[in-house]
This record gives sequence, structure tokens and C-alpha cells, in this order.
Amino acid sequence: MTSKAFIAALCATTILTTGAAWAANTTPTKEANATPQVAAADKDLAKFSADGANGFEAMMLTRRAIFEGRTEDAKKFVALADTDFTKAKADDTVYTKAEADLKPPPAKVSAEPTPAPSAATEAKMKAPVAWVPIDGSINIVEDITGNSTKTAAVGEANKSLQSGDRDAAVKKLKVAGVEVAIVLAVMPIDMTIDKVHQAAEMIDAGKYYEGSQELRLAQANERFDMIGNMGTPKE
Repeated sequence: MTSKAFIAALCATTILTTGAAWAANTTPTKEANATPQVAAADKDLAKFSADGANGFEAMMLTRRAIFEGRTEDAKKFVALADTDFTKAKADDTVYTKAEADLKPPPAKVSAEPTPAPSAATEAKMKAPVAWVPIDGSINIVEDITGNSTKTAAVGEANKSLQSGDRDAAVKKLKVAGVEVAIVLAVMPIDMTIDKVHQAAEMIDAGKYYEGSQELRLAQANERFDMIGNMGTPKE
């Protein structure tokens, strides 16, 4: 089994990743006081919003069109992004959580000391935010090196995933008792709607580069959240 670190850019297709480095630095936990939305997200196993995913893609296509000078395409794509994110706000995958409570995957330890956040920043980080999942991945969070049963189960799960049967893949991991966590790529839905709407108005008025900047700022608000553990004892 080839070890892999967490994939920085999550793909729309669910991916199984594993590795000792990931397992050693990751401990999936349940929220002690999870909101109903967070509990539902745990139960739904990395379910993400189709409208949110489409909106995020449309944002990127808008910026690319502006970069290439295709202004009419930019207007079309940003209008789609505006519509998709507005629809995504009502999606049942949206959940509320403070940014400080998000559980991103382990990052490389930086040699530079991290400055203490200001009081205003800390308060903002603790404020509740509605997040829309735009992408997701399934990640193995234990070191299965040397465990032939679990290694074989992951191999079989990957085969099921290759054929498009995610349910069968997940079941094979559960039967083998493999510890699996879910990582979602999420966007703050209200802030994203505001920025995309502003960008749409700017682009419609011919302010293409200003609109692209608003979309860049919106994209910069993407975060990652490890929300659950799908591992179960052998059935």
C-alpha cells in the first residue's frame, strides 16, 4: 500500500488516502456538543452540496475567463455562481460551527512562531458561521502498515471505488474495522454569497478585474473540517 499525505486540493470524487504520517498526527473525535447540523453531517458521511460545488467551480471559471479576456463568458459564469450559492444556502448539508471549532487536517509544522491572534480576530474565530460543504474526501486515519487484513480491505475498497460503488467501498472498510475519517472543504455561505453577488454586479458593469478580485477573496475563505469517524468494529 503506497503511503499518501492528505491531498491539498480535494477532488470531487471521494478519495481513500492512508499513511503512517497522517495516522500519527490525526485523532478523529466526535463533537461533545454538536449542533443537529453537525451531527447530520457526521451521519451523512462526507455528503457535500452539489449547488455549492457548482458555485465554487463557476467562480473559478469566471476568474479564468477574465484572465483570458472572455468577458461574456465571465458574465455567464459569475451569474451561475451567484445562483448556485444562493440555492446552496437552503441545502440540508449546511451546518453551523465557529471557525475555531473546525478541525483541519494536520499541517506541516512551521519553523516560524505563530503570532497570537488579536482580540477582534479571536472573537471572530469563535462566532458561529454557516458552512456549505463544497467537496470532500474519505481518509484512513490509522497506520495499517503490517496489518495484512486491513491493507487488503483498503485495496478491495479502492477497487469498489474505481467501479463507482462508494457504498461497497465504505462497507468493506467498516467490516475490516479500518479507522476512517471525513474531511470536508467548506465555504462560509453568507460571506460567499455577498462577495459573489458583488462580483457579479462589478463584472456586469464592466469592472472585470475588480470582480475577479472579489472572487479571489471569496475563494480565500475556503476551509477544511474533519467531521467524523466512520470506523466500526468488525461486523
